[in-house]
Amino acid sequence: MRMTHYYLALALLLAPCLLLTLLSGAFQDGSQRHLVLGFFTAVLSVATHTLLILFMIVSGRVLRAAMQARELPAEFLVELNQFFARRNAYPLAILAAFAATAAAVLGYGRFIGVPPPVHMLVGLFAVLLNLFALGQGLRALRANQDLLDGAARELDRLDKSGAPMRADAGGPQWKYGASTRWLVFALSAWGPYLYWALVVWRGSFANLTPLFLLLSATASAVGFLQAWRTRVGQASS
Repeated sequence: MRMTHYYLALALLLAPCLLLTLLSGAFQDGSQRHLVLGFFTAVLSVATHTLLILFMIVSGRVLRAAMQARELPAEFLVELNQFFARRNAYPLAILAAFAATAAAVLGYGRFIGVPPPVHMLVGLFAVLLNLFALGQGLRALRANQDLLDGAARELDRLDKSGAPMRADAGGPQWKYGASTRWLVFALSAWGPYLYWALVVWRGSFANLTPLFLLLSATASAVGFLQAWRTRVGQASS
């Protein structure tokens, strides 16, 4: 499956969640069901737009590595440069994720004195912005995939023709190692759980469902395990 398929699957799940959250807030007047649905929708929004941003960043690094490794045709280089110059999907995805998060936080605004109309306006803006961002993100991913396919075809052609690689060619380098990135993932897995317990329930961990704790602990354990395996693999190589 291509990344567009994963993104489309999340988008098809996020879109109705956005509309259901909006409708539940309009007709249930801030019920607990609306708050839980809004939190889930905000997390799903952040996950969906983060997937887009990460894939665009990684694929951009891969395309730059291809440009450094081989003498690609001038027409293809022009197309690549135009792609790198168009980054409208980045700020839109970031704004959409922030808007969804802000709407979720303001859902509890009555505890800190924020008027309900402010939450309503921010929530409406977040829904519209997210729906628009999903469409733009899908277009950006399709254009990105076309470039990746074109680069793959061109590299295959150069390989078959026996074209040599550049002497100074090098693959994309990460600033931090894989084990460090997995450690960040492991620690970040506790973010939603701690936010829900400390901010939403004001330190009352007993109000959280054990399933939430289990999911956070499982995701964190996977991150720590991968960090350990990566470090062991690096030490033995």
